[in-house]
Amino acid sequence: MSKQKWLWGIVILLLVVSSPGIMMRWNAEQSNDAYEIVIPYDEIQVVNKESDLTMDKILSSLKDAGLTTVSLEPLTLKEMEHQSLISIYNENELAAQLRFTPYKDAIDSSKSGYYISVPENASYQQLIKDSIKPEEVQIGDESFYFLPSSNHRYDLKTPIGYDKPAIEMINKHDLSLIFKVENADNKAANEKIVKQLLELKDSSAGRLLGSGTEAIGFGQKFGQNSGNVFVEKLSEAGYYFYTIESNPLKGEDQIAKSTDYNMIRLHSINVNRETKLKLNASIDRTTRAVKERNIRSIFYHIKTKGNAEKNLAETIDYLTGVQKQMPNHFKSGTPQLFDVVAVPTWVTALVLLAGIVFTYLVSELVKWMPLRITAVVFMSALAIAYFLLKSTLFLQAFALIIAVMAPTYAVIKAAKGSKNIASILLQYLKAVGISIIGIVIVIGLLNGNAFMTGFEAFKGVKLVYVVPIAGVLVFVLLELNRLVDQNLKKTLSNTVTLLNKDLKYWHVLLLIVVAGIGLFYISRTGNSGSVSNAELVFRQWLENILYVRPRTKEFLIGFPFFVLALYVMGINRKWGSILLVPGVIGFLSIVNTFTHLHIPVAVSALRTLYSVSLGFVVGLVFIFIFKIGYRFISKAVARWS
Repeated sequence: MSKQKWLWGIVILLLVVSSPGIMMRWNAEQSNDAYEIVIPYDEIQVVNKESDLTMDKILSSLKDAGLTTVSLEPLTLKEMEHQSLISIYNENELAAQLRFTPYKDAIDSSKSGYYISVPENASYQQLIKDSIKPEEVQIGDESFYFLPSSNHRYDLKTPIGYDKPAIEMINKHDLSLIFKVENADNKAANEKIVKQLLELKDSSAGRLLGSGTEAIGFGQKFGQNSGNVFVEKLSEAGYYFYTIESNPLKGEDQIAKSTDYNMIRLHSINVNRETKLKLNASIDRTTRAVKERNIRSIFYHIKTKGNAEKNLAETIDYLTGVQKQMPNHFKSGTPQLFDVVAVPTWVTALVLLAGIVFTYLVSELVKWMPLRITAVVFMSALAIAYFLLKSTLFLQAFALIIAVMAPTYAVIKAAKGSKNIASILLQYLKAVGISIIGIVIVIGLLNGNAFMTGFEAFKGVKLVYVVPIAGVLVFVLLELNRLVDQNLKKTLSNTVTLLNKDLKYWHVLLLIVVAGIGLFYISRTGNSGSVSNAELVFRQWLENILYVRPRTKEFLIGFPFFVLALYVMGINRKWGSILLVPGVIGFLSIVNTFTHLHIPVAVSALRTLYSVSLGFVVGLVFIFIFKIGYRFISKAVARWS
């Protein structure tokens, strides 16, 4: 026992000394408090086109409501035609137009291509000339640009540059500007876009949002041993990039690595696709994204169908609603990059050493020294491999093992039954403490800007939900059947006796029920888990009151059942141990909470504090209900016996 206390002391000391790493992350998250709301310029144009409102009026009303930023896509010839800036004809269409005029022979139908009317605005004329370098054709009094089909660099949908009059309009209203960038089919078109972006740097805050499915330059060769030249030029000029939550572009991870993860996390709310999304739900999603997931940019779409002025009014209601509901410590403005979180090597080494000692302590459950030594050697090998090969994969594997061991060991180690509430509280806090040690090791290892921005992540979330339950279930089976004995031969004999028992129909039925519950449980884990409408309302109510909501599976299921398990084990250890199986859910869930590394540490800590506190109180209620039921059943049994 004395040796164990010393080892626990060493683990805690190592984690305390290595705490500067976690504090760097904490400070970076707390200081990053500015967020923005972005609306695409083309959707603002739709409102302008389909209503009597001027562009000045629309932009002024949006800014007054809280809009900070407008995004601008590069123009294409097709988009310019859609905006009635130009007209486009192929050779046959224009020949048909001129058929009954003196210029019926002006078009050579064998010369395939597009005839483009010259726009009135000089800046658009210059944009077309600078990008596609068309032939200039005169037909009577009309001038056209001719884009031959043999031009393989440009077609009607190739981006040719940004709308300078639109930029001037956005700047006039003192709104920030994000340039949307898509990957053209050829390097030459991308080069022109990059050149224009470099020229326009002073007209924007220097922010770029990828469009389409690929990051600019993806799949294009830039020479031997050369990275993405486009990204390098833009980064050197002071541009930085956005990453859309849950929708990364191809090649975006390379951009993140080459820019040291100087990326802004963006969440998109598209009411044109999510047609059933209500206004309040949009506002709730916005505030939750900003305060809980390190999202610093919200891309909101104006409805493009229906009455344009009503759609604008709804957008204004959304903007004002966000301003009212957003917590005060967040401010509307230009989002900033995270401070660099460069974890020193010595910090990582100390955390790994703490994890190795922790593994040795946990392995006491096995009670077979060769296996305990093997576990320590394996974890040590992972640590050494990380330092030799510099691969994050070894850290992720190490963290996963710690994450599944911590809640399993916490529950089994604290499984000492008592009818005394003070003793139950002590064991409860012991289990929570062991889980927290595991959590600190995990977030101490998986630390840095790559994890905060979501490009690197904890791997094995489903295993954290399954393995601890399986581990505790094995422990319960051992307890119920007294399989474990200090004598290995006796243990094997007990196991063989159990395996030779007849299989009953109710055993099969029980397995089916357990499997069904297990499938339902797994279906609720992760971002795509299914939740009822009533539970969603309850969750939102909790969030409105507590800032962040505790997880229902923690404070209404896991922790209360663990508290009840300790009490029942004080009466009957075998039957009480069964309740440890649902009881472990609370502990594995708080570990899982911290493995979502894009969530601020402060948010995860507050959520866990709520769950642990409320979970114990609800557990006391479970004990009270159990006492009443136990007395009633005991009296009924006595009466009928």
